[in-house]
Amino acid sequence: MEPYSPIFGHLPLMRALRQNWPSDAHTTYVNIKIAREWKKYFPKATECPPVIYIDLWPIMSQPFAMIIDPAFAAQLTQETPQPRHFMFKWAQIPLTGGLDLLSIDPANHKLWRSRLSPGFSPRNLATHVPAIIEEVEIFADAIKAKAGKGADWGEMFTLYDKLIALTFDVIMRVATGLRSFEQSNNTPGPMLLALRTLISYAKFNSLPNRLERLTPKYKRNIDHNAKIMEDILRPQIASRLAASDTTRDQKTIIDMAIREVKNSGQTPSSDFIDVVVSNIKTFLFAGHDTTAQTLGWVYWELQQHPEVLAKMRAEHDEILGPDPKRAKPILSQNHHKLNELRYTVAVIKETLRLRTPAGTIRETARDFQLIAPGGIVYPTQNAVTQTIPAVIHISPAHWPRPAEFLPERFLANPTNDDDDPLHHPVRNRNAYRPFELGSTRCIGEELAMMEMKLALVFTLRELDVDCNYALWDRVVGRAVGPGEGLVDGQRAYRAGQGIGYIKDNLPARVRWRSTELAR
Repeated sequence: MEPYSPIFGHLPLMRALRQNWPSDAHTTYVNIKIAREWKKYFPKATECPPVIYIDLWPIMSQPFAMIIDPAFAAQLTQETPQPRHFMFKWAQIPLTGGLDLLSIDPANHKLWRSRLSPGFSPRNLATHVPAIIEEVEIFADAIKAKAGKGADWGEMFTLYDKLIALTFDVIMRVATGLRSFEQSNNTPGPMLLALRTLISYAKFNSLPNRLERLTPKYKRNIDHNAKIMEDILRPQIASRLAASDTTRDQKTIIDMAIREVKNSGQTPSSDFIDVVVSNIKTFLFAGHDTTAQTLGWVYWELQQHPEVLAKMRAEHDEILGPDPKRAKPILSQNHHKLNELRYTVAVIKETLRLRTPAGTIRETARDFQLIAPGGIVYPTQNAVTQTIPAVIHISPAHWPRPAEFLPERFLANPTNDDDDPLHHPVRNRNAYRPFELGSTRCIGEELAMMEMKLALVFTLRELDVDCNYALWDRVVGRAVGPGEGLVDGQRAYRAGQGIGYIKDNLPARVRWRSTELAR
């Protein structure tokens, strides 16, 4: 990219790209801006390059090779899949010690994925539906308690932290069988607080982050919070190992992880237990944070597109009947009806397209190269090679009307693809990758979709949700001038580092729908 400094590389450009944005805006927006305005940064090119190289020395020791083309992403993750970059393992060390499914080498990844995948299968998750419904109902009741009287709006509150509590309660029950009751707590409990503290240290290998790991505060916080989590998880693993198959339901992720060793009658090694603990920590992390954020974005997008909300509510009435209060008994007895909510799934998928949580980072073999159809070679040796789904998902080359929120693109008939201009890219299935693709595709995708569908069913049939930043400014006493605090013209944006979060934790208010007032 231009401009490029022989001394400072792309650091000055990165700083310039962030101008006119809030200081906490996520780096994802930088990647999107480069792709949108590629002519400015590649003045000699006739089209946007499929791979963009960025030099951030000395902040980062290796250059980045950012893949923004689906065919190249498929080469990296599916055709000749490359292992995750050591940088990812380095980032995970504060949380898992680098022993988790996301960090281990390909051979051990295959072994442990085969042990853990049954826990996330549709068949096994169906056994957890009553528990998930119970937690979602608690969430819905808490939101309803925020509604005003009659047709009035209630007081402002932050929706994102309530979503965090919901998704954490769900993943705790599915993964460990324990109830954490985060939705009933006024403040985060020790398990969630310890987890989110460790997550805050899960950063990529950069000069500032390397220096941070040398401080006494880092070691003290890691040791303290890791002990809190392990003092809860290790006894639970031990009790599952000791229990007979007839004494309790053997359906949690822990049960699936230990089933092979337990059935063999062997005494598991300490290394085996360490890996189980590390993977449960990872599932608790990934199973609550990205799901909560995505669900928050669904509420935001539905507010921006009332016609979409109306269609989704109509589907809920059609599939589950007109009385929202019947949803719980109907879904408890007929889990399969969740699979009939096709438009609701399309809404979630379209949200994920525009609000993609992350990509993947790979460490390529010495002989691995990205090759264009015309034979042009893009080298990756000694680079941090990463896919950027957030850019791929808004490419006009692969998505009709890419800037518009159109769930219908996920409902078109794939057999009539040529006749349907909105259909998501059947001719290039690699262009949709919110959970990434290949053998390391997100293991918890099915659970995340199930939670989000249930949350939408249990709230939006009875409530209107207003995510209102202007009112929140007044509540917190903040003065924001015209055009300030915006990313792409919106006050709601992805903020922070890593997975990030929704700005201000998504301030909202709710009221009863007019149909509910009439009941």
